Amino acid sequence: MSDSIECPHCGRRFTPGDGPESTRKVHPTVVRWLTEELTWSGEEPTERMYASYLYSFGEEPVSRSRFVDDLAHLGVPETINAQGIAVLTRK
Repeated sequence: MSDSIECPHCGRRFTPGDGPESTRKVHPTVVRWLTEELTWSGEEPTERMYASYLYSFGEEPVSRSRFVDDLAHLGVPETINAQGIAVLTRK
């Protein structure tokens, strides 16, 4: 695995060691989770996807709100489905 990862939305490369002075918009663990750990499309409950992320990156995870914001930047928005459940939609 490379030391850096690329945002599939904006093409910017990030290294996990980027410090707080970094201007990155998406946390590297969210990009890594989306590109390496998960292959899905359609609607999935946000809570289930966040639990999967926490399981993958339990040592230094981002908050649920940051997770959702980062995924939205990557083209995976959170919406409320017909049953009133928050879901992430990936095409």
